Amino acid sequence: MRSDRQVSTIRLVVEAVRLASSLAVKEITLFSDEADRIARVVSGWALWGGAIVLLACVSGFLLLMALVKGLAALIGSEAIAAVIGASPFAVAAAMLTAWGWRKMDVRR
Repeated sequence: MRSDRQVSTIRLVVEAVRLASSLAVKEITLFSDEADRIARVVSGWALWGGAIVLLACVSGFLLLMALVKGLAALIGSEAIAAVIGASPFAVAAAMLTAWGWRKMDVRR
């Protein structure tokens, strides 16, 4: 027959396991709620950031178009104004291409 001390030890262990499992469930629930909240905040900021970048690109394009149209009105040729407006981008693309070729040089 078991002694009272063994029975109380078994009861204490059973109670400890029950409380630990209850605590684990609560911790997992809390972690899940916090992860969901963080995901909502991050996706909200990413959405706003994407919208800002999109609007900045569109407004830059519209500003460039307005500048080309204004230059075309000044010089009388829309084709020449378009070439003048596109020349900084062509120069930047050529410079980036040359820089990329130098970086990809296998002999270095």
